[in-house]
Amino acid sequence: MLRALQAESMKVKPWFWFLVFLGPFGVISLQLVNYGVRYDWIMRTYPDVWGRLLSFVNIFVAPGLLLGMAILASQLASLEHKQGSWTQILALPVKRRDVFVTKFLVVAFMILISSVLLFFGTILLGVGLGFGWNFPLIRIAENSFYPMIAGLPVLALQVWLSIVQKNQAVPLTVGIFGAVFSMYSHNAPDWVIWKWPLLFPEHDSLPYVGLGLIVGIVILSLGVLDFKRRDIV
Repeated sequence: MLRALQAESMKVKPWFWFLVFLGPFGVISLQLVNYGVRYDWIMRTYPDVWGRLLSFVNIFVAPGLLLGMAILASQLASLEHKQGSWTQILALPVKRRDVFVTKFLVVAFMILISSVLLFFGTILLGVGLGFGWNFPLIRIAENSFYPMIAGLPVLALQVWLSIVQKNQAVPLTVGIFGAVFSMYSHNAPDWVIWKWPLLFPEHDSLPYVGLGLIVGIVILSLGVLDFKRRDIV
C-alpha cells in the first residue's frame, strides 16, 4: 500500500495544488466582497458576528468542496485513461484494492489541505474585519472540517466513477450537478449524500459527519469490489 501511495503521489501535477488553494481562496474572497458591500448592514443586523461569518462561509464551502472532489478525482484518474496505461498498471504486482484506495487517499489528502487553508483563512478574515482575536475556535474548526468528513461518500463515489468511466464527462457532470444541488438541498431528504456537507445552524451537524464517515467507507468498499471484477482498458 505504501509503495502504491508513493507512486500515486508522484502523479500529482503542480497545478493540482493550485486547485487545492483556489477553493478556500475563492470562498474567502467572496466573503471579502460580501462584507465590503454590506458591512454596516451585516454588523447592525447580526450581533453574533463570528456566527454569521461562518454561516456565510458555509454556503459556499459545500459546493466548492464537492466540485473540487469531482475535478481532482477526475484529473487523477484521467492520467491512466489518456495514456492507456491501466493494463500495464494492473499487470504489476500490486493489488487492485491498493490502486483504488490510494487514489481516494491522495484526493482526500488534497481536500484536507484545502480544509486547513479554509480554517486559517476564516480566522484571518474575521480578524481582518475587526471581529477581534477572541474567535470561536471549535466552531471554526467544525465549519472547516465537518463538510469534508460529511462529504466522504461523495468523494468515494467520484473516485469510483472517475476510475471506471473512460469518458470523464460522466463523473464531472455528476460532480457539477451535486455541487449546484448542494446549495439548494435544505429541504432534500436526509439520505441524499450531497446534502450532508452543508451544515445547518439550527440542527446538530454531528450525525451527518458520522454518516459521512460510515457511508464513505461503505461506498469506498463497494468501489473496490467493483474495480476488482471489472476489466479496465
